[in-house]
Amino acid sequence: MKRLISLVMMFVGILLIGAAGFGEDIHLPLETPLTGRILIAPSFYTEDDDVAIPKQFQVWPGKSGTRSSDWFTACIEVHPGDVILLSPGTYTCDIWVFTPQIRIATDLQAGDLATIHGTLEVDADQVILDRIAVVGERKDYSSGHGVEVNREVVNRIIVRDCLIKGNEWTGIHLIGPRGTIDEMRVEGCSLMGNGMDGMDAQFVKLLVITGCTITDNGWNFSHGVGVRIGSYVENVELCDNSICGNRFADVYR
Repeated sequence: MKRLISLVMMFVGILLIGAAGFGEDIHLPLETPLTGRILIAPSFYTEDDDVAIPKQFQVWPGKSGTRSSDWFTACIEVHPGDVILLSPGTYTCDIWVFTPQIRIATDLQAGDLATIHGTLEVDADQVILDRIAVVGERKDYSSGHGVEVNREVVNRIIVRDCLIKGNEWTGIHLIGPRGTIDEMRVEGCSLMGNGMDGMDAQFVKLLVITGCTITDNGWNFSHGVGVRIGSYVENVELCDNSICGNRFADVYR
């Protein structure tokens, strides 16, 4: 572990390591310089003859669509079952999540939301995004989307009580050339003022959108909609939502 810490701390930024064990809470205070390119993963190096070799992660843009762990500004070691708790305030960064079965949330003791100004990309299964905001125009390595979900690796995901607002492209966007999501749940979220769609979905077996406000999307593109449902979405449940005022259509299938 000492070797891992000493190597990763050579990054420009900071390494934050969760306590050993299963289901730990990892608190990230606003004072933590969480800026730039953030990698969330269980580990960052492999060893060969006692030499640490950076692991490769599928992050575009990069050679063959990958980036090594030492490309990131900061790495956060998180394991399945852990919870990342963010203090309220604004974090100007792009985040890639490669640890499955974790929850990323604003600290439960806080009234205001933690705000990510950048793109949050989920590249792991059974991740929960809970009470966070993802806002703002394209910057640095952002794709211009708010939350990106990689359908190649995600079977289930929950986005709950989040504010996703003012992104240049789509608020919640599915990526990946292949793969099918078994269940995608968007609950109690506000998807507002995004340039393209409030959210889109493709290759999803069960799409559940409930208790959401989805309005004023599509201001940057004439064909922008509130919810775009692809032809390969098998089952859709829309319940207790307010979906109105989107540029081309409120729900388009």
